[in-house]
Amino acid sequence: MKVEAFDALYASTSPMIQIDHGYGRWLDYRGKDEIEKRAEEVSGRTYEHLPELVEIIKGQQEQFGELSEELEANLELLAQRKAYVMVTGQQVGIYGGPLFAVYKLLAVIKRAKQAEAKLGKPVLPVFWMATEDHDFAEINHVFTTQAFSRTLKKDALSSLPLAGKASVGDLEFERVKLELVQMAQRLLLNETETPYTSHLYHELIDLIQASRSFAHFFGGMMRRFVGSDFLLFDPHAKDVRALERPMFRRLIEHHEALHEALGHAYEEGMPSVELNKDAAHLFYHDGTRELLTKVDDVFTTKRGHRFTEDELLTEIEAHPERFSNNVVSRPLMQDFLFPTLGYVAGPGEIAYWLQLRPLFHEMGWKMPLLLPRLGALIVSRNDEKKLRQESVTLEEYMKQPLPDHAFDDEAFEEKLYAYRTLTEAVSHEAGKQGRRFEAKSRHVLERLADEMRAESKREQYRLNARRIHLSTRLFPMDAPQERILSMVPMLNRHGLDVFQRLKQAYEQSDAERCLFYV
Repeated sequence: MKVEAFDALYASTSPMIQIDHGYGRWLDYRGKDEIEKRAEEVSGRTYEHLPELVEIIKGQQEQFGELSEELEANLELLAQRKAYVMVTGQQVGIYGGPLFAVYKLLAVIKRAKQAEAKLGKPVLPVFWMATEDHDFAEINHVFTTQAFSRTLKKDALSSLPLAGKASVGDLEFERVKLELVQMAQRLLLNETETPYTSHLYHELIDLIQASRSFAHFFGGMMRRFVGSDFLLFDPHAKDVRALERPMFRRLIEHHEALHEALGHAYEEGMPSVELNKDAAHLFYHDGTRELLTKVDDVFTTKRGHRFTEDELLTEIEAHPERFSNNVVSRPLMQDFLFPTLGYVAGPGEIAYWLQLRPLFHEMGWKMPLLLPRLGALIVSRNDEKKLRQESVTLEEYMKQPLPDHAFDDEAFEEKLYAYRTLTEAVSHEAGKQGRRFEAKSRHVLERLADEMRAESKREQYRLNARRIHLSTRLFPMDAPQERILSMVPMLNRHGLDVFQRLKQAYEQSDAERCLFYV
């Protein structure tokens, strides 16, 4: 596998690039060169819950298989405050979700190794699985290719009870296992069969059958196809919520100050992003997941739950499992739970993280390093061949994809001129035997003309097959590859170890926007 830097993947204004150049004034630490300053700041804080957290993490890893001896040893050092973590996270999409979830994982592994080498202390990469999120529509689908079409088909699971209202971690996974098996079949049937297809299919079925939750299935995909040198963390667990209790209290007790800080956090030049600045930044769980908002000194939900501050603090103390974080409080909770050196973020996350620094300061902390995830494009030899046949470079194609050759209706009608004349003549002669013969002959001949048109269009599709291939492989639905495609097509096309090979290649590269030739 060959890797090259490839900035054409992103526009120059993308947060993926701007975080290194244009956003420094809204960050506490500017890039990985300030990792020592961040480590010093984190070392001055107390994490009394770390021994308990480490035991929880160990228990959570058991469902994904044994940890390496090195990771086991580093977890013990973490419990003793002799190690740090580097964090990233994503929703637990089926079949691993879009490829950028894998790329975030690869980036956090690489960043942790870099920090470890610089600090001389272990740095554990942690993938925070967003099981507390309730957006089922974000995780329940994959995109599959369609013959002779640039458009990929969205293949989604049926809705589940409370889907979209309860946290994904609370949804019943057993109900969708058969659908997931059928989806795997469709995914692979729509792909060209390769020497890897059969083995991949059986691996996927084994993972589905062994999984007990969406997080288990997601984590199993990452463990099986990426590696074992990272930690998978499920925050939507009762024992985790118990450890989060002190931070829940602080979020409520500091609500006014946090509300004020967030209200003035946006500055001109920041990327535009919508944040609910009126919320209390906690969800309350009572069968469904409801956002708390403070109105007239009372914390309320849309379904009518009402708490004074004292009542809410009492509820947190008695039932911390009934609370979870929103998009604003989750970064704060990560910093509370873990001695976090940095967070690996995608473009959307970077946009809202830039507004969170005042909230970290309100807690008496500094914001961790904000690091861009890997941006990648996987290109096969077949893709390269088709680009050469089209006489276009990859960079030119990414900037201006090739459209289909248009079907020329006017030219086709000109070809049918003699046929149309014959149709009129035959219909005229048939009409001498009666109108029904004229109508029938005209119907038959017009139908034959339609069939000729359809065949001509199919031939046009075949002429466009090369361009359709490039579109669906390199820039599916006019979007970056990583935002549309899942792990499965790449595993089928390039082998079950493709992401392990990609990880090795990426760790040896200095680029964060990479082109991978496989």
